[in-house]
Order: sequence, then structure tokens, then C-alpha cells
Amino acid sequence: MSFGLISSVGLRHFQVVCLGLAYAMCSGDAYGQSGTQLGPQTVAEVQRSSAPMPAIAAQAIRAHAEFLSGDLLEGRATGSRGYELAAAYVAAQFRQYGLTPAGSEGGFFRSVPLVEATAVLPGSSAIARNEGAVTDFDFSKDYLPSVNFFNASSSVTAPLVFAGYGIEAPEYKYNDLAELELQGKIAVILDGAPERLDEELRNFYGWPETKYASLSKAGAIGVIEIHPMTDKNSWERIAAMSWVSQMRRLNAEMQPDERFPELKLKFRFNAASVASLFANSGHSFEQVMQAARAGEPQGFNLQGSMTMTATTGLRRIESNNVLAMVRGSDSRLQQEYVLVTANLDGLGRGTAINGDNLYNGLQRNAVGVAMLLEMARAVAAMPVKPKRSILFAAVTAGEKDAQGLKAVLADAATQGRNIVAAITLDTPLPITRTSDVIGIGADQSSVGNHLVSAAQSQNLRLILSEEQDSSLLMSSMSPLVRAGIPAVALRSGNRARDGRINVLTTKRSWLQQHIAHPSDDLTSAPLDASAARDLAVLNVSTLLDIANDPERPVWYRSSLAYRKLTRD
Repeated sequence: MSFGLISSVGLRHFQVVCLGLAYAMCSGDAYGQSGTQLGPQTVAEVQRSSAPMPAIAAQAIRAHAEFLSGDLLEGRATGSRGYELAAAYVAAQFRQYGLTPAGSEGGFFRSVPLVEATAVLPGSSAIARNEGAVTDFDFSKDYLPSVNFFNASSSVTAPLVFAGYGIEAPEYKYNDLAELELQGKIAVILDGAPERLDEELRNFYGWPETKYASLSKAGAIGVIEIHPMTDKNSWERIAAMSWVSQMRRLNAEMQPDERFPELKLKFRFNAASVASLFANSGHSFEQVMQAARAGEPQGFNLQGSMTMTATTGLRRIESNNVLAMVRGSDSRLQQEYVLVTANLDGLGRGTAINGDNLYNGLQRNAVGVAMLLEMARAVAAMPVKPKRSILFAAVTAGEKDAQGLKAVLADAATQGRNIVAAITLDTPLPITRTSDVIGIGADQSSVGNHLVSAAQSQNLRLILSEEQDSSLLMSSMSPLVRAGIPAVALRSGNRARDGRINVLTTKRSWLQQHIAHPSDDLTSAPLDASAARDLAVLNVSTLLDIANDPERPVWYRSSLAYRKLTRD
């Protein structure tokens, strides 16, 4: 490590990074027989070169993940001491592997200015007035407040309009907003989308940003979202996580990059608590839910008004993205980049669960960063580099609606980095070795063709979705779609190579018991280093195939998310 890096992070950081380097290098046979060598056929198809590809080491991935999710790093909350240690560790690994710094001033770090907003719970209220009756709803039991990134104190008083699911899709013969007057009103909407729409339509039109765009355009000034009665994320669990802050990056004018500032407040209501809002409207909440289940568009005025008040704790912070690249070998194609990205941050410390308040974030997403590091080492060690350049980005504020990734893309636009494709390593869930792999976004662009080729060469079956969020609109993908960059994210599949293991049951258990919990650590949550290696090998194969293809990837015209988001 250079003395410049020591001075930038301090002696304590230097000691931790040294410990981490030793940890990764000495945990078993890091780069020996434990790695999986791609076979000759795979090299021919993927690299289009006779140069051998280095091994991907399972134990190196495990060592990185164990260090990054250890208690020493305190959950890696954005802007925290623990995050700075994690960033210094990643930068030191990049330097050791011989990657070219791609941050600011010839270094690996690129600072991202952010505003952090935390709901001050005693300062919130939701009060409904209807023909003299006043209902003062209870925080946590009835509602959860939103934050305002521009003002510490904000309040909205306005009439209420029920707008069904809040979906405006007349081209698909569905429109909740038809003939509704929303100017200056608070829109009350149901979470999700009607079942009668196909999966892609539900993903896009049920996405909050799609709804906010329509409601904002229609003139609404606030939103009440009704949490569904039956949801894998129960109301109690969401309420228990209400301590988590939100963030927005600051744009060139040093203002929060908030897409819908017109919607001043967006409160979330428990479905069990909203029946009174429909009193005297001619429609009971039970009738509303019956129509929703039937997939019928609906919308009507509600009686009375609502006053929503929120107090927000605001502070400005800076946190580093960690960026490195491998320069392409082709004089023309090296001006194009393939981006490989993973969220480096976690939730840090929060509400204690079973006496533990440290949210270590093993699967979400120390494992993804560990895979990125091992992929970077393997590509950097290749004697014949891929034709296109590869940009590796361990990003901050991934848990805050991908603010770090948005900063990478904004910088690329101003610095002339032409990113032509991306691979994201967002919660890949290597819990056991599988004979299949989930390729999120693989059917939406020609990147999927490269993934199919790589998967076939490794005798892996490719599937496109799973029970958890698996659309292009997940936070680590939607900024790429909006920027017009074809992207894919790989997750472990659902068929275990060991037939005694029920992968779906194990995944459900992790989602219910460990995701966004202190128990997402090596003592409680499963991590199969060999499964992580399998995913990393497939990612590298796909990456090299993209990087060496003379043709740049393209979106398919049939991709709804691409058509809609790039049109905004």
C-alpha cells in the first residue's frame, strides 16, 4: 500500500487493511487447486483466445466475505467508519491485483456527496377529518411516515382520492386514473398491481416509481400507499425496520437527486387501519379489495381530508465508491467499458433482534463484493486481456436506492466512459451448489445470449425469475436500464446438485429469518463457497464473452422496462 493511501485512511485503517490482506491470502489454498479452471471449450467460446484463464478460488471468495461481514466492520453503514474500512480493504485488493485506479486524482476512491434523511418519529402525524369526525392514526400501528429530502419539517393537508393501484396503462386497457381529478390532492393507492396483468406488466406498473410518475404528472401532492394484508414482508417487519435512513446523492447543483419532489410526503398505511378512510364514500374497503382481486380499474373521491406531517433529520455526508479497471487490449474497443458492480455498504447498527444490533450483511452483500474481487483478480491476471475495458465498481449507498451506482453512471456520462453493458452482483445467494442459475434481465437484451452460451458450456440450466424480487426494476438494475445500458444479474438457482437439499425452502428461510437482520452472518446464514465460485466463474465467462464480442450489446425492442424508462 502506498503512503498516500495510509495518510488518507489513517493508521488504524492501514492496520485493518493489512489484516484483511493477510486474511484473504492465508485462508487455505487461496489460488491453488481449490479454484475451478474453465475448460478449453469454454475458453474458446468465451475469450475467443488461446490464452488460459486463471482459476477462480472458492476459499478466496469466502475469506473476502468473512472479513467484510465481520464484526470489525460494524455492518458497513454508508459513511461510517466500518464502511471506510471496507472501502480501504477493497482498494488494497485492487492495488495488489495490479488493476488501474479509476477513481479521482489517480486513486481508487471517488467521493459521492449524499444527503441522509431519517424520520424523526415523534414529529410525525396522520390525522383524517371527515364530516366532523377526527381520526388521529397511530405511528407504527397504523402508518409509517416518509422523509422529505429538502425540508426538516413538512406537512400536507389535502382532500383524499382513491386511485386504485395508481396505474395508468390505457394501452393495456387498464387505467385507474381515468377521469380522476388529482390536482392538489392526496392519492390513496393499493400496493402492487392486478394479477390479471402478465408478470412483466405487473413488475413495471406495480413499481412505485412508475406510479409516482403518473400521480405526479396528474398533480397529486401526496401519496398514501396501502400495505397489502397478505405479504411476505409483514407490516410488523416493515415497522421494525423504520429506523433505517434513506439517502439521495447530491447533483451538480448540490441538490438532492429526487425524481418526484412534487409528491411532498408518501406515507405507508396498514391495510387493517384504512377502512375509516372509505366511510361515506359509497364504497367499503372490502368492496374495494374485491374489485382489486377481480382486476377492475377503480377510482373515486373519498370524503374529508388528511393532514400528514413529518419531521426529518437531515445531514450531508460523503462516502466513497471504489473503482478500478482493466484496460482493454483492442485499440478501438478499449474505449468501451463493461461494468461489474456490487453494493459494498450494509445497514450498520440498528434495532436489536435477539440481543444483537449489528447487521453484518453477509449475503446482502459481502458475498457479492467478494465475488467481484475474485473476478477482478482473475481478469487482471490474464496474459491476454479482453478487447473491451472492464470497470469494477464496489459502490456505496446501494442499500439507499442505488445512489452509488447512480453516481458511477453520472460520472461516466460526464467523463466520456462509454459503458456498453453491465453485470451486477446484488445478493447472489450462493447457499448451495445448483444445476441451474437465475439470470435476471437475461431475456431483455443480447447480454442474455452471452449468458446462455456461458451457462451451456458449464452444463447449467438458465431460468429467468424466482420468488423474490427478480425484475429489471430491482434497485441495482433500474439505473442501468434508465441509462440505456444492457444488464444482467445472476443468482443461484433452485435445483440443488445435492438432491437432499430443498433450495427454495432454504431461500424462503433466509428471506424470512435473515435478510436485513443481524443474523445475516456466517454463524447463522448459509454460505457455500463452492456455489459462490460457480457463480463467479459463470459471471467471468459472460463478462469475457461480452468484452470480446465485436458487436456491442443491445436491448430488445420488446423490453417494456427499457422502452418506458428510457422514454422518460
